[in-house]
Amino acid sequence: MLNRRTLRIKALQSLYAIRQAESANYQLALDSIKETFEPDLNAMVRQDSQRLEGLRQLATLTFQEQTQQKPVTDEEIPLEARRAVSDATVFNRERNRQDRQRLVKMALDEVERIYDQYLLVLLLLIELGDEAALSDERRMTDQPDDLHAVSFSRNVIIDALRDLKPLHTDAIRRDLAWSDDDRKMLIRPFFREIVRTDPAFAGYCRKGSHSFEEDMNLAQHVLKTLIFKNEPWQTYFDEADLHWEENRDIVRSLSLKTLKSLEEGENPAGKMALQTLSPNWEDDRVFFQDLLRISLDKAEEYETLVREQIQNWEIDRLALTDRLLLTLALAELLNFPGIPVKVTLNEFIEVAKLYSTPKSGQFLNGILDVLAIKLKENGTLRKSGRGLIDNR
Repeated sequence: MLNRRTLRIKALQSLYAIRQAESANYQLALDSIKETFEPDLNAMVRQDSQRLEGLRQLATLTFQEQTQQKPVTDEEIPLEARRAVSDATVFNRERNRQDRQRLVKMALDEVERIYDQYLLVLLLLIELGDEAALSDERRMTDQPDDLHAVSFSRNVIIDALRDLKPLHTDAIRRDLAWSDDDRKMLIRPFFREIVRTDPAFAGYCRKGSHSFEEDMNLAQHVLKTLIFKNEPWQTYFDEADLHWEENRDIVRSLSLKTLKSLEEGENPAGKMALQTLSPNWEDDRVFFQDLLRISLDKAEEYETLVREQIQNWEIDRLALTDRLLLTLALAELLNFPGIPVKVTLNEFIEVAKLYSTPKSGQFLNGILDVLAIKLKENGTLRKSGRGLIDNR
């Protein structure tokens, strides 16, 4: 299932993408200043290349000072340079706004894409059942006495998935389906070369009848072993999602939980339950959106807090991932009163161990521990309800 650590990781990835986009936009703005003062080779009048270079340097310096919020030189700036700085500033600001808006939206889309992958996996199981049914028809025509694969096409777990209306409703709403090309290029060869030749599958199909437990065991085997450990399918999902390696276990867990929700009885199909991304997905969605938004809106404020704790060390010299983790941790500490301080610190220390430098976990622990105490003492950090549990 999706948990909040995964959401914190997704927020970190989104902040990193936004910072990378801002860095690219900054360089493009500098390039625009340079292009403004490039000599016009087609000009009829001889140009003063030395003066143009001086204007470029002056405009570049002014833009850098303004962007980095440093004191701007008192030197009088010629009109051409001021215009170039103004154009570059507008360009940089607008591109940053567009990229931030786009990447924030993409962040939530990427999280919800995990649900799409989950639905596709369930639909894939149905497709394999359909392939088994087609194989049954061909075999019954060519070899009437061969019952191979007859039973899988009637597996009660696959039938329950076929009858699971929320699955098909969500698939239609999200425009999810396996295409004819997918069946031809992926599903049919997979069934023929991998599924049908699997010893457990073949043994199951040779039996004339099966218990509910046998049906469940085979469905889980196909899911866990034949799909999630099959390299072509991992490649397929990996190409569709850059973060498949992180999402795979969540999709696998949701899929297995769906199968296991079916209980043996007179009407098993009516008892299968489609899962949500997390037990409280609506709350988790709000948490994720707010954490990302606040981290972006108050990044400068939180970097100032961090800077005050670093002796003889410029914050720009810190690893970017550490800076972003500190920003996210402070955003959570100060704006989510229901989350205990200890939980926030432990979560971001663990994320740092996975996604930053070997010493980042220890570094974040030291900075955040001191900040949490100071912010609590000055009344900035307040917790309530569950947030008071294990508080520091």
